[in-house]
Amino acid sequence: MPDSTGAGRKRPDATSTKAKAAAARAEAMKAEKARQRRTSVLIGLGLLVLIGLVIGAVVYANSQTSTTAAITLPAPDPAAALPKSVLPSTDAVAYGVPYGTLSASVSTVQVWEDFQCPFCGQFEATQAAGLQKLAADGKVFLVYRPTIFLDSGLPQSNQSSARATRAWGCAIDGGVGEKYHNTIFANQPATEGDGWSDQQLLDFGKSVGITGDAYVKFAACYNNKTYNQWVTNSYLTFTNNGVTGTPTGYLNGKEIPIETLSDPTKLKAAVEAAASGS
Repeated sequence: MPDSTGAGRKRPDATSTKAKAAAARAEAMKAEKARQRRTSVLIGLGLLVLIGLVIGAVVYANSQTSTTAAITLPAPDPAAALPKSVLPSTDAVAYGVPYGTLSASVSTVQVWEDFQCPFCGQFEATQAAGLQKLAADGKVFLVYRPTIFLDSGLPQSNQSSARATRAWGCAIDGGVGEKYHNTIFANQPATEGDGWSDQQLLDFGKSVGITGDAYVKFAACYNNKTYNQWVTNSYLTFTNNGVTGTPTGYLNGKEIPIETLSDPTKLKAAVEAAASGS
């Protein structure tokens, strides 16, 4: 029946409806392909960033040692005073700081670190708790080996690597070496080379629980530069052994690939495989 306008109601055009549906499907497929392309690009970028971090760590480690000759150091002295428990010059991991118990049934992991090294900071942020627990559980003999090669390339830091290592030695005597080590890395300056002031390094001692007479001894140890020679000896061992940068790790004397060292799961698996002899 015609409506009041006389035009009447028209029946929908079946051909037009099909065309619209086809157009909608085509548009949906186009949008889905665009989404898939964006996802692929994001995944690709993520992989590139990860690869870049690993390559960057290697390049950084390999490039930094070229400046080590600029550090002026006294001659090594095997008879120099050492912090409590630090391994002597006659040990295979001389001047290192051990955690755990050395035995024939566990593997030895050595890690060379410079307190100013940003990649060491990243390594410690992801690996410290796991490695230290393995040592505490008697599953690995962990040895931290300090070096100060970045002091030469970062003169504005006022030898922060050496001063931080010296303070660490004093904290070891105070029974909080592990906590102090972790605290320094957790408080790396945002800008590499800014370093730490003497007061900051002393305050770290308080923050890890050194108080009273123990703090007086800690401060005197630091201010008197008691362990300067130990710092020097360890650095010279680093250069004499031809270590190319930091962090550098060794599992039972064999260098650990950076991709394994930087991955907690892979490192734990490597340690367990070494322990089982596989």
